[in-house]
Amino acid sequence: MTVIKSSVFQVLEKFPDRAGDIKRLYKESQEFQTVCEDYRLCAEALHHWNQSHEKEAPARRNEYEQLFQELVDEIRLYLNESV
Repeated sequence: MTVIKSSVFQVLEKFPDRAGDIKRLYKESQEFQTVCEDYRLCAEALHHWNQSHEKEAPARRNEYEQLFQELVDEIRLYLNESV
């Protein structure tokens, strides 16, 4: 039985139509696993800063939104190259 780590679940939710490709890439590529983990951590941080009322929250939110988009783009690139 293959165990899928929590880091890939959010990627599967974002790209449900590419589930097969995501699972295959996750099993085959350490680099893709790292991108999935970065995506999960970034999503958690973005959620935190979206809920925060701290003074630096708007700046952190902008930083993490940009990073989140870069990770989405990187995942898309992996998926497009896997076709």
